[in-house]
Amino acid sequence: MKLLKKDNNHYPDKTEINFIVDKEEKTNRIAIILFMIFLVFLGFFVRYAVLGPLQKVADAERAYRMQESQLNAYKKEVADFDEIQRQYNEMVGDFLNEEEKNYLHRTDILTMIQEDVLNYTEIKSIQISGNTIRVTTGTTTLKTISSIVDGLLKDERNKYVTVKTTQTDNEQTDSVIANLEIIYGGAGE
Repeated sequence: MKLLKKDNNHYPDKTEINFIVDKEEKTNRIAIILFMIFLVFLGFFVRYAVLGPLQKVADAERAYRMQESQLNAYKKEVADFDEIQRQYNEMVGDFLNEEEKNYLHRTDILTMIQEDVLNYTEIKSIQISGNTIRVTTGTTTLKTISSIVDGLLKDERNKYVTVKTTQTDNEQTDSVIANLEIIYGGAGE
């Protein structure tokens, strides 16, 4: 038999250690990193694609509510208009017939004629019947008549304007006398 010599200083000859390699831990790390990236993208998506439009809707709704409250306040302010109009008519003008009520606008009509016609050409005659005004101009040019009619049409106090022109006997072929018919409507009517 062979005697074995005991060596107390002797270490094992094995140079590798076999630990269990955990591939799942590496997979879990990658999954956690990918999940964090997904959460970042989800956060941006929620912020800009969901919360942004919702905030715009909330702002629009708030503006709508404010406009609606203003409208209700205005309606409340004018709710008693019919009563005030009735009281006004009792004190001032309910006793007037339609023809007499039209006479209330005479100064406004004359102001309109001065602004829209007299500033451009002379006036030979004015006839006022109700809200119909007939103006005959002095001799002027077609261009001037066109400017007058344009001004009358743009004036919101007038409902309707027509014009008839007659040529004068002068040598100038564009000299005319115009007959304007204006239906006055008043600014607030």
